[in-house]
Amino acid sequence: MANSAPHLVLVAHPGDETFAFSSVCAGADLVSATDGGDAGQVEAFRQACEQLGAARSTVLSLPDHQPGRLRVDLLVSRLAALGPYHRVYTHSPLEKYAQHRDVALAASQCFDEVWVRAEAGFATDVHGLSRAAFTRKVALVNRLYTQQIIALAGDDRCCGAEVTGVEAFAPVRFPEVVRAFGYASREIRADVPDPWAFHTSPYEQERYDQTCALLAHLSRDATPTSILELGACEGAMTRRLRALFPSAKLRAVEANPVFARRLREAAGNDPATEIVEASLLDVSLSADLILLAEVLYFVAEQLPEILARMRARYVLTSYDTTFDMRVSRCLRRSGWVDTFSAQVLPRFEPVDGGTSALIVRRPGSMIRLWTRA
Repeated sequence: MANSAPHLVLVAHPGDETFAFSSVCAGADLVSATDGGDAGQVEAFRQACEQLGAARSTVLSLPDHQPGRLRVDLLVSRLAALGPYHRVYTHSPLEKYAQHRDVALAASQCFDEVWVRAEAGFATDVHGLSRAAFTRKVALVNRLYTQQIIALAGDDRCCGAEVTGVEAFAPVRFPEVVRAFGYASREIRADVPDPWAFHTSPYEQERYDQTCALLAHLSRDATPTSILELGACEGAMTRRLRALFPSAKLRAVEANPVFARRLREAAGNDPATEIVEASLLDVSLSADLILLAEVLYFVAEQLPEILARMRARYVLTSYDTTFDMRVSRCLRRSGWVDTFSAQVLPRFEPVDGGTSALIVRRPGSMIRLWTRA
């Protein structure tokens, strides 16, 4: 479909255009990724688009890939048929609904820049609806989207009123969207290098610095000769470990093949560093020092079994407050004592650690160095 308008409004479901994008619909091409589950929603969408002054409305009727999710690759292929636009408006990758995040991810793959809802971050395009425009918006919601009102009433994550008089947007590009997507969903994506901004985030730099400060106690008291780093990702901590303990034999374990390849490239040809592409569930957990930082989140259901398998003199953990309590409880029951600890406080910062308009909450971390009682 060749475009017929200067800008595109891409939403996940019928109703989203009215709830969140009513101020940018006039003269736009409007596309809904799904049909909302029935023909009535499609007709409601078309009526709303007409009332909002859209140039054209299209419903792609994508099926659920799994409950509550869309196939991003399929949506990308459908969007590729759309012509270029001066501006593309869509959902934020930080929104609470998974299909909204899927749409944001797909849109950012198809267009160089997308303008996402500024729910969390700095808004550069802000629309305060006039009294007449807001009244029309409320009337359309009440007349066409009763099912959405019912769904909101049963969703504890929503406030009592989801119809706002201000609609705001911010421009972002694919790397920012991937990073935000990961924070909102905790899904591991390797679409861009450094997806968690380990190299650029001031929060992450402080966490690494605090970790190294704790480990420095070992270099003074009992330098480890063997180190096992689990969930090494792309090697941000691996390089620091090599600098701290240059004579130790280091095994860096990473399950994701893309991250493992980048880890090998980062480690170079160091003969004392072994890169192991495997899950921590499949490797021997034995070394003088074991690092279990920020990795147990992904295998939380097997936490007691994993910790019981460890054979080490020292263990380093780093987790947010709630998960730290779980890990600490398991370790103490097994006879471990945290000899040194440090806290990195939570904060808000750009998703790329620099200038992105998307702001995420870094959760804070309690870093602990453990030894046997």
